[in-house]
Amino acid sequence: MSTTTAPRASLWQRVRPWLELQELYKHPVAQLPYILGAVLAWRLGGSLDWGLFFVGMVALFLLTDGTYVSNEYFDYENDSANDDRIGGAHQVGVTTTGGTRVLVQGLVKRRHALIFSVACFALAVPLGLWMQFRMDSGPLTLPLGALGIFVGWFYSAPPIRAAYRGWGEAFMAVGFGLIVFGAYYIQHGFSTVPLVVLLPWAVAIPALKILREFPDYEADVATGKRNLTVQFGRQRMAAVYSVMIVAAILLIAPLSRLVSAPAFLVALLPAILLIRSVVPMVRGQWRDKARLEAACASGFVGMLTIPLAMTIALLIGG
Repeated sequence: MSTTTAPRASLWQRVRPWLELQELYKHPVAQLPYILGAVLAWRLGGSLDWGLFFVGMVALFLLTDGTYVSNEYFDYENDSANDDRIGGAHQVGVTTTGGTRVLVQGLVKRRHALIFSVACFALAVPLGLWMQFRMDSGPLTLPLGALGIFVGWFYSAPPIRAAYRGWGEAFMAVGFGLIVFGAYYIQHGFSTVPLVVLLPWAVAIPALKILREFPDYEADVATGKRNLTVQFGRQRMAAVYSVMIVAAILLIAPLSRLVSAPAFLVALLPAILLIRSVVPMVRGQWRDKARLEAACASGFVGMLTIPLAMTIALLIGG
């Protein structure tokens, strides 16, 4: 009696699910505001400690990785029930919603994903200790890192599960917004300037979270994920999203005091894409799947270009 063995998966077939699980294509959401904070510190302080910059970036990468993977783990039931996600059953990219599908498809064991996530957070701790006590990054370094771990883990993990109680948007505003401040702080200490500069980013991040809740609405309702869109309904939150995006654009204005008029115009370029994402929401076209997907794509790219455009504006200065 002959037996057949399944062909062994190639190295790429084994590695690829792990790369997808980490959502590496979304890491610029954390890295770009970090670069913005560092460039702001350089522009105002005249110098940059490159050692601190790179160690901080590695620590941030680990915190972001831990956050993304833990979210995949704790969102497993919700992602399994999500048939209306942007991207369908298999497509994964910067504008898709409803997770990576890696755990849902069984490509990586859930237990392994959880271990990986915890390891990422744990590896960031000695880097934070080194930065504060050996590189003199300042006494707020560890508290800021601890806040990052808290927000990243409890965004979807029990007992808080912020994303399931309507607090997820606030967690994202704090977690991603303070990256700008943290990058500035480890270079030149406390200042209110980065707190002002980060405002458009801190408003745009939760706004986009609201927008991306629209295609996932039915799955969120079915699994008890009571985010703001589930609690208040898509009609109301379409208006809230529009107001928040307008506010984010207006909050870019203080940057005009730090750069020349031509440079400030560069900082305003994201407004084009952001407004494109608002128009279908105001018109009620979010009910059309194709228009909603287009709005989500414009909103995501527009949001991502906020720290990028502001960084370029600071670099060209004037």
